[in-house]
Amino acid sequence: MATATAVPAPSNRTVQAVPAAAATAPRSVDEPHCAGEWIDSNSDDTREMKSWLCMYDAGDSQNVYAGLWTECRWWKIIGWAAPPNGCRIWEPSSYKLTAPDGTVYEGTFPGASGSSSAASESSRVPCQDGAWKVWSYYGVQMKDVLGNWGSSVAGTHEGTFTVHCP
Repeated sequence: MATATAVPAPSNRTVQAVPAAAATAPRSVDEPHCAGEWIDSNSDDTREMKSWLCMYDAGDSQNVYAGLWTECRWWKIIGWAAPPNGCRIWEPSSYKLTAPDGTVYEGTFPGASGSSSAASESSRVPCQDGAWKVWSYYGVQMKDVLGNWGSSVAGTHEGTFTVHCP
Protein backbone atom coordinates (compact mmCIF):
# COMPACT_ATOMS: atom_id res chain seq x y z
CA MET A 1 0.00 0.00 0.00
CA ALA A 2 1.30 3.46 -0.85
CA THR A 3 2.16 5.90 1.92
CA ALA A 4 -0.02 8.92 2.41
CA THR A 5 1.09 12.42 1.59
CA ALA A 6 1.23 14.90 4.46
CA VAL A 7 -1.90 16.95 5.04
CA PRO A 8 -2.74 19.55 7.67
CA ALA A 9 -4.01 17.85 10.83
CA PRO A 10 -7.69 18.38 11.62
CA SER A 11 -6.70 20.22 14.78
CA ASN A 12 -5.95 23.21 12.54
CA ARG A 13 -9.51 23.28 11.22
CA THR A 14 -12.63 24.78 12.74
CA VAL A 15 -15.72 22.62 13.16
CA GLN A 16 -17.92 25.17 14.87
CA ALA A 17 -17.66 28.89 15.37
CA VAL A 18 -17.13 29.85 18.99
CA PRO A 19 -19.36 32.67 20.28
CA ALA A 20 -17.40 35.86 20.97
CA ALA A 21 -18.16 35.66 24.71
CA ALA A 22 -16.64 32.17 24.89
CA ALA A 23 -13.60 32.95 22.74
CA THR A 24 -11.51 34.00 25.74
CA ALA A 25 -12.72 31.19 28.03
CA PRO A 26 -10.20 28.40 28.72
CA ARG A 27 -10.74 25.37 26.51
CA SER A 28 -11.69 22.16 28.25
CA VAL A 29 -10.08 19.57 25.96
CA ASP A 30 -6.31 19.11 26.21
CA GLU A 31 -4.19 19.16 23.06
CA PRO A 32 -3.85 17.11 21.04
CA HIS A 33 -7.59 16.90 20.72
CA CYS A 34 -7.50 14.57 17.70
CA ALA A 35 -6.31 10.98 17.60
CA GLY A 36 -5.53 8.98 14.55
CA GLU A 37 -4.48 9.76 11.05
CA TRP A 38 -5.46 6.16 10.47
CA ILE A 39 -5.44 4.86 6.91
CA ASP A 40 -7.94 2.16 5.97
CA SER A 41 -8.28 0.71 2.49
CA ASN A 42 -10.58 -1.51 0.48
CA SER A 43 -9.73 -5.17 -0.21
CA ASP A 44 -7.68 -4.48 -3.36
CA ASP A 45 -5.92 -1.36 -1.96
CA THR A 46 -7.32 0.96 -4.65
CA ARG A 47 -9.42 3.17 -2.33
CA GLU A 48 -8.32 4.75 0.94
CA MET A 49 -9.84 6.65 3.84
CA LYS A 50 -7.62 8.68 6.15
CA SER A 51 -9.43 9.55 9.37
CA TRP A 52 -9.24 11.18 12.78
CA LEU A 53 -11.46 11.06 15.85
CA CYS A 54 -11.47 14.29 17.83
CA MET A 55 -12.93 15.68 21.05
CA TYR A 56 -14.11 19.29 21.23
CA ASP A 57 -15.34 21.78 23.77
CA ALA A 58 -18.83 22.91 22.65
CA GLY A 59 -17.98 26.50 23.63
CA ASP A 60 -20.79 26.78 26.18
CA SER A 61 -18.77 25.77 29.29
CA GLN A 62 -21.10 22.80 29.82
CA ASN A 63 -20.76 20.31 26.95
CA VAL A 64 -18.27 18.43 24.82
CA TYR A 65 -18.66 16.43 21.61
CA ALA A 66 -16.75 14.10 19.33
CA GLY A 67 -15.83 14.88 15.75
CA LEU A 68 -15.04 12.56 12.85
CA TRP A 69 -12.77 13.81 10.04
CA THR A 70 -12.24 11.80 6.87
CA GLU A 71 -10.27 12.22 3.66
CA CYS A 72 -10.87 10.02 0.61
CA ARG A 73 -8.61 9.05 -2.27
CA TRP A 74 -8.34 6.41 -4.92
CA TRP A 75 -5.62 4.89 -7.04
CA LYS A 76 -5.37 6.00 -10.65
CA ILE A 77 -2.75 4.97 -13.17
CA ILE A 78 -0.81 8.15 -12.35
CA GLY A 79 -0.99 7.64 -8.56
CA TRP A 80 -3.28 8.61 -5.67
CA ALA A 81 -5.92 11.27 -6.32
CA ALA A 82 -9.16 12.64 -4.93
CA PRO A 83 -12.25 10.74 -6.08
CA PRO A 84 -13.59 12.34 -9.29
CA ASN A 85 -17.09 13.11 -7.96
CA GLY A 86 -16.82 13.34 -4.18
CA CYS A 87 -16.97 11.26 -1.04
CA ARG A 88 -19.32 10.98 1.92
CA ILE A 89 -19.45 9.55 5.42
CA TRP A 90 -21.92 6.70 5.18
CA GLU A 91 -24.76 6.13 7.54
CA PRO A 92 -24.90 4.65 10.00
CA SER A 93 -21.43 5.49 11.24
CA SER A 94 -21.76 4.73 14.94
CA TYR A 95 -19.93 6.12 17.94
CA LYS A 96 -19.68 5.46 21.65
CA LEU A 97 -18.41 8.12 24.07
CA THR A 98 -17.43 6.82 27.51
CA ALA A 99 -17.25 9.53 30.18
CA PRO A 100 -14.81 9.34 33.11
CA ASP A 101 -17.61 8.16 35.46
CA GLY A 102 -18.44 5.27 33.09
CA THR A 103 -21.55 6.85 31.54
CA VAL A 104 -21.83 5.75 27.91
CA TYR A 105 -23.35 7.94 25.19
CA GLU A 106 -24.07 6.14 21.91
CA GLY A 107 -25.30 7.45 18.61
CA THR A 108 -24.58 7.81 14.93
CA PHE A 109 -22.57 10.47 13.16
CA PRO A 110 -24.82 12.26 10.66
CA GLY A 111 -23.81 11.71 7.05
CA ALA A 112 -21.70 14.42 5.45
CA SER A 113 -20.10 14.85 2.05
CA GLY A 114 -17.44 16.82 0.23
CA SER A 115 -15.15 16.70 -2.77
CA SER A 116 -12.38 14.68 -1.10
CA SER A 117 -13.11 15.07 2.61
CA ALA A 118 -16.05 15.03 4.98
CA ALA A 119 -16.57 15.80 8.67
CA SER A 120 -19.36 15.02 11.11
CA GLU A 121 -20.11 15.60 14.81
CA SER A 122 -21.67 13.62 17.65
CA SER A 123 -24.41 15.02 19.83
CA ARG A 124 -23.35 17.31 22.70
CA VAL A 125 -22.91 15.59 26.07
CA PRO A 126 -22.33 17.01 29.57
CA CYS A 127 -18.71 17.83 30.36
CA GLN A 128 -16.90 15.69 32.98
CA ASP A 129 -13.32 16.06 34.17
CA GLY A 130 -11.01 13.21 33.29
CA ALA A 131 -10.23 10.75 30.50
CA TRP A 132 -12.89 10.23 27.84
CA LYS A 133 -12.84 7.30 25.44
CA VAL A 134 -14.23 7.79 21.93
CA TRP A 135 -14.89 4.62 19.89
CA SER A 136 -16.36 4.57 16.40
CA TYR A 137 -17.16 2.28 13.50
CA TYR A 138 -17.46 4.40 10.37
CA GLY A 139 -16.77 4.53 6.69
CA VAL A 140 -16.90 6.50 3.49
CA GLN A 141 -18.29 5.97 0.02
CA MET A 142 -16.79 7.50 -3.11
CA LYS A 143 -18.49 8.41 -6.38
CA ASP A 144 -17.13 6.88 -9.56
CA VAL A 145 -16.49 8.70 -12.84
CA LEU A 146 -20.19 8.36 -13.75
CA GLY A 147 -21.31 9.96 -10.48
CA ASN A 148 -22.57 6.74 -8.86
CA TRP A 149 -21.91 6.08 -5.18
CA GLY A 150 -19.97 2.87 -4.86
CA SER A 151 -16.49 2.28 -3.50
CA SER A 152 -16.62 1.92 0.27
CA VAL A 153 -13.91 1.88 2.92
CA ALA A 154 -14.63 1.32 6.63
CA GLY A 155 -12.69 1.30 9.88
CA THR A 156 -13.06 0.89 13.62
CA HIS A 157 -10.93 3.16 15.77
CA GLU A 158 -10.79 4.73 19.22
CA GLY A 159 -9.01 7.51 21.04
CA THR A 160 -8.66 8.74 24.61
CA PHE A 161 -8.88 12.44 25.44
CA THR A 162 -8.30 14.41 28.64
CA VAL A 163 -11.07 16.89 29.48
CA HIS A 164 -11.12 19.65 32.12
CA CYS A 165 -14.50 21.26 32.69
CA PRO A 166 -14.54 25.03 33.27
